[in-house]
Amino acid sequence: MKVNYYLILLLITLSSAVKAQNSWTEKKLDDKISVKFPKEPEKLVKNGTESYILKEPDSVAYSAVAIDLNVLAHLDSATLSQMKDNQEFADQFMKGVASQKPNYTFGDVTIGQWKTFTTYNVSGVDNKTKSTLFVQMIIIGSKIYTLSCRIPANMAPNKKEAYFNNVALLK
Repeated sequence: MKVNYYLILLLITLSSAVKAQNSWTEKKLDDKISVKFPKEPEKLVKNGTESYILKEPDSVAYSAVAIDLNVLAHLDSATLSQMKDNQEFADQFMKGVASQKPNYTFGDVTIGQWKTFTTYNVSGVDNKTKSTLFVQMIIIGSKIYTLSCRIPANMAPNKKEAYFNNVALLK
């Protein structure tokens, strides 16, 4: 089972690389979630998974991806619902993410709620550039929606809050 977690996390981290305004560009990750970006993001497709990435001139970077864990790791929604609120599961999940980002030192993963759905929130600091990577994962059914925002060192993290607050539940 650990191998499945690490495989999932590899795909999540590969996809990772402001106040809400009406001019922001909305992208539907699927039929359940949309997220707004300050500008038009680049769409990448890797291993059949679509992700959106935006790098701003001030070096702030945003990314969003939806991954179906049932397809990727054979974790259906019933199985995932039994594990998702367990801190040990969240910690193990984060260990897989951290293993794919050896330049980063991550803090503890926090389990939370968005609407009625389980979230994992974590941040890490790049040991070389000192930029901070903020990650929010939302679990709905067998899918995990991963949003990330990388803020350069010595910049206030307010763009992260604006970005994470621009997630919308479609159904």
